[in-house]
Amino acid sequence: MRRSVRLLVLMLALAAVAACAQQQTTGPFGGGSMEEASRINTRLGASYLQAGDLRQANEKLQRALSQDDSNPDAHAAYAILQLRLDRPDEAEHHFERALTLDPDNPEIKNNFATMLCSRGDYERGIDLFLEAAEDRLYQTPARAYANAGACARDAGRVDDARGYLRSALDAQPGYRRPLLELAELEYERKRPDRAADYLQRFHEGARQSARSLWLGVRIERMRGDTEAADRFGRSLVRHFPDSDQADEFLDTRN
Repeated sequence: MRRSVRLLVLMLALAAVAACAQQQTTGPFGGGSMEEASRINTRLGASYLQAGDLRQANEKLQRALSQDDSNPDAHAAYAILQLRLDRPDEAEHHFERALTLDPDNPEIKNNFATMLCSRGDYERGIDLFLEAAEDRLYQTPARAYANAGACARDAGRVDDARGYLRSALDAQPGYRRPLLELAELEYERKRPDRAADYLQRFHEGARQSARSLWLGVRIERMRGDTEAADRFGRSLVRHFPDSDQADEFLDTRN
């Protein structure tokens, strides 16, 4: 799974961590108990982490854990911080602790699974993604299905990946990320017409990216439409001139 996608997924999840902590806190100082103080510091730490202030996030989350080591949201947010600090072993420890404390929490499962897949533990990662996706109380099952699809793809389980990505679309028809993943899968399977259809649907509702435009170049080349390929390529160079994909296009242009 691509690092940029992994970090985006985890950073988006911080809003849920902060919201959960905020909902559980009553009054401006939560009544003064250590558990409530821990929830306040978890919310603050997650907010700092979302803003990119790692020093303040570390201070608040460490304080939250010292106030209540049984706070699963504090462990989950601290795990994400450890990933930002390139400390995967520490992150795994805190994800494990968070899941032990709150074994039915789909957000923790989704976040932990993201890390597991990035470390090559595909089977457990996919299992956790699917558990999250199939939780009827989870508000974003499409995201978990899409993550399962990306993980299965990295594991070489192409048929499973396609199934999970289609489940993501079933859960949220307007979700664009699975369309791009499916376009890439169909291209890799040498089915350019199907790939082009998925890519067109992706571009109808999402901004073009260097990744999507470069895929368009390769799909149209496979279809034998050099003019369409060049149109994608010119757009790629115009909008993303410093991207690796633009360099690849220029290097491979006849």
